[in-house]
Amino acid sequence: MKIGILSMHKVVNYGSFLQAFALKGVLEGLGHDCFFIDIKPGRKIIEDNLAIKKGSKIAFVLKRLDRYFFKRIKHYFFVKQRASRFYDEFFPILGITKEPVFDSNYDAVVIGSDEVFNCTTKSSWGFAKTLFGEGLDADLIITYAASCGHTTLKDLDKYGITEEVKKAMINLVAMSVRDKNTKQFSQTLLGKEIYEHIDPTLIYNFDQLIPKSVTEKNYILIYGYDGRINDKEMIRKIKDFARKERKQVICAGVYQNWCDKQILCTPFELLAYFKNADYVVTDTFHGTVFSIKFNRQFATIVRESNKQKLTDLLEKFNLESRAISSPNELSKKLVEKISYEFTNSEIERYRKLANDYFELYLNKDRVGL
Repeated sequence: MKIGILSMHKVVNYGSFLQAFALKGVLEGLGHDCFFIDIKPGRKIIEDNLAIKKGSKIAFVLKRLDRYFFKRIKHYFFVKQRASRFYDEFFPILGITKEPVFDSNYDAVVIGSDEVFNCTTKSSWGFAKTLFGEGLDADLIITYAASCGHTTLKDLDKYGITEEVKKAMINLVAMSVRDKNTKQFSQTLLGKEIYEHIDPTLIYNFDQLIPKSVTEKNYILIYGYDGRINDKEMIRKIKDFARKERKQVICAGVYQNWCDKQILCTPFELLAYFKNADYVVTDTFHGTVFSIKFNRQFATIVRESNKQKLTDLLEKFNLESRAISSPNELSKKLVEKISYEFTNSEIERYRKLANDYFELYLNKDRVGL
């Protein structure tokens, strides 16, 4: 079948890239031809207030001329180079062109994975109803491991878009989600069976793509959005633990100015850094996913802003003990040996469930239903 994948693939983010690559790989492994569809922008329901207001630019610049000036300059060039590599080097791996691709008469469209239903957060595409299944040129539309992120039914009511979302989702022949919040969200709106699956990076085999080794040895890997792991006490605890264990502290793919090294890498090199890490400290969904995939000793920093999706992910694999909310928990959690027997068996179970789901719905008999 000719399948279009509608995802957050054109985002400068390693997790987004790898989940898109993995989903494409899984579907191609089942004999399908896959192509990415860009998100057709919708109307803005949330104002973007991130821009610098006129008249405050001088103050904005002066504020940054502080003792961290050179670190900020280094961060600036790291981010700029990372974006260039994504557009010039990484996106072409997915077959993505600079020109947007919206419609091309597909046999089926798979929406997912990632936070494709997180419509009440700021984004460049706004409230894009195509992410819920509306207006797609395909005979069959399903989702895989879709997530609402932090969007709830109350949020839909708040912005007056509940009926629009519900109407768009009627086009979905089958729904697969990755967390409890999205399952409840979808069941309430549609009242139909909802499948629950896991992130495609967990069920896809990257072994032939991951470098066998990395240049760094004996390290703690820090993985979080640029500068977000910034609590002074947490940083102190990480550095204390590193000194005690005689490890260096590195971040790969992301920029934390307090780490010993900041490494700009390819997506597959990032996976190698996870695979070879002695310990991982992360505060992201995919940082946690990659730690689980490679059976690392890790700790996940959980906050109110990420509690919903991270708690659900850890509970799926009986790894709730990996969550930390206080710096004082860090060292104990990192040295506490993790048993991965149940986790790995669950991943295998979910891999089979995903294959069964795709074989059930992505077949010619269902086209046009």
